[in-house]
Amino acid sequence: MIQLLRDLDGVLEIEKDGRRYTGVKLIRTFPLTMPNQYISVRLANDEEITMIADLSLLEEDSRMEAEQELQRYYMIHIISNIVSLKRSGSEWLWVVDTSYGRTYFRMNEMHESLHPLSLVSWILCDIEGRRYIITNIHELDENSLKQWEKIN
Repeated sequence: MIQLLRDLDGVLEIEKDGRRYTGVKLIRTFPLTMPNQYISVRLANDEEITMIADLSLLEEDSRMEAEQELQRYYMIHIISNIVSLKRSGSEWLWVVDTSYGRTYFRMNEMHESLHPLSLVSWILCDIEGRRYIITNIHELDENSLKQWEKIN
């Protein structure tokens, strides 16, 4: 049995087989298709300690800690408008309105950073690894569609 908890400074720890590991991170191995299953628990150096098959198998306190940590780590911005999109050298500079407010981000190669999730939805990854989702390209306003055409 494993237990997830936080130390006095709020750092995530795991207790497994009588050993306590501090400063662990949780990584979803299938973040889009199975977000609550197959959670890799790793040390800061990416060494895997264990795999959580399903969060529902954890005790309530551990499950809540895991869900809170995953929500913080995998915060995904939902893009509601593309305010501007400009190319600067090899980078694309985005200004977007999201579910967390207006934000700015940069992307390098579009073919590596922009992926369709369906015929109308897209996931974008910036140069720092943050993710953004356009849930339905057809629901964007006229200016957003004009900006979007710059990359197609």
